Parts: sequence; structure tokens; C-alpha cells
Amino acid sequence: MHLRLLCTNIFRLHRSFYTLSIQKSTPPTQHLGRPYSSGSSLFRPLNFNMTGDTKSLIVRFYGPDKAKDSEGRTLDSVLKFDNRALEYHHDYIQVLFPLPERSPINPEAPIITKAVRDAFAQDEFLRERLFTAFKRMADFYAFDVTGSKDDPKFSPKAQNFKRLAGNSWLTSMDHNHLRITRIIRCLRILGLGPVAQGFYEALKQHEEGRVSRRSLMYWQRAAERPLYLPPEESNEEATGIAWLRE
Repeated sequence: MHLRLLCTNIFRLHRSFYTLSIQKSTPPTQHLGRPYSSGSSLFRPLNFNMTGDTKSLIVRFYGPDKAKDSEGRTLDSVLKFDNRALEYHHDYIQVLFPLPERSPINPEAPIITKAVRDAFAQDEFLRERLFTAFKRMADFYAFDVTGSKDDPKFSPKAQNFKRLAGNSWLTSMDHNHLRITRIIRCLRILGLGPVAQGFYEALKQHEEGRVSRRSLMYWQRAAERPLYLPPEESNEEATGIAWLRE
């Protein structure tokens, strides 16, 4: 009897934590009329099918080795996703745009360390590949990006901006808002500051008052705050990540 009660309580606790994690990370998108998956693969932890430390997980994915993720996908294969696949799949964004902070949903996803940051700072090829990945996501968000990673130019897609943006980020609340926060912060840390700033300015210019104040706050924090403080940190006096103070 006691064992059954204990097992029941453990199950309830696990279910509550899982539900809370989903609510915090991926707001529903039924209002956009798009498929929304809640299957077991949606929140499966990311593991790369190779050995090595966290540096190699990220650097080798972007580097000439073309490392594959747990689904056997290289960077090039992810960049070939159509817009529907980019919307539907939730297990690539942490790899394309890693952060120093652990993902609460994918705690095994690779994270940025000082060594990773330094590798991108020293390697033009890695930064160019990151810029290529960003341009694919910018296209998904209905922006054309021209120019270089050091001087990017953003413009809304002339013919179908509102439709494409409305299907992704141009709304009060959407899981793509979390992705955008992640993208901006990642770009800044890995040496694409002008791209991050240009993207943030383009979003502000074209959001038409439709994006929630909360999302706008997180985007601003990701774009303008000292990097050692993550956007979700509400204490401006927090110590943050020491190596990002350098």
C-alpha cells in the first residue's frame, strides 16, 4: 500500500514538472492554424552521435567535419528544411543557436563555453556558417538579409511579409518569440553582434504593436544587456557568467 502511494506521488510530481516545463517553453500555436506536435520526439534531449567535449559538439557541427545530431542531420540538411519543417520541428534550434545556459527542456543540448566562444572568435569559417544559418531563419521570419555579417541589411519580404511573419512571429505570443530571444543572444556571444542588433531593430520596426510587451522586453535584454546576464535574469546586480564579463 505504501509503495503504491509512493509511486503515485512520484508520477504526479514528474507530470507536474513536465507540464510546467512545456508551458514555460512552448506556448500553444493553435491560433495560427499550424500543426503542433506534442509527441515524445518533441522534447527528446539532444545528443550528438560523436564523442568529444561540448566544444567539439558545437564547433564540429558548424565546422568542416559536418558533425551530425542525434537525428543524423548536418547543418546543411537542417538549412534545407522548408518553412513547415522549421515550424514543426523543435529539436534543432538549440543546436543551430546554442547558449551558455542549459535548456530546461533539452538539458543535454550542447552549450556555449568560453572555449566555444573563443573558437568562433578566431575562426572566420565558423562565423560565416553561423551567418548562413541565421539567414535561413531570417527568411523563415519573412526578412531578406543582404550584405555581410559585419554590415547586414534587413528588409521585409515585399510580397508576402505579413502572411509569413503572421505565421511565425508577428503575434502576441508564440514559441518563435523564445527562439528569437535565443538567436539574438547566441549571435552576440559568437561574434555576430551587428547581425543580432540588425535583427532586433528589424523586429522592432515591423512588429506593428502586435508583439507582447514581455516578448519585446526579452528581445531587448538579449540585444542590449551585458552578455553575462541572460535575458531571464531579473536581478541586474546578479553575478552572471564570469567568462562573459571578459
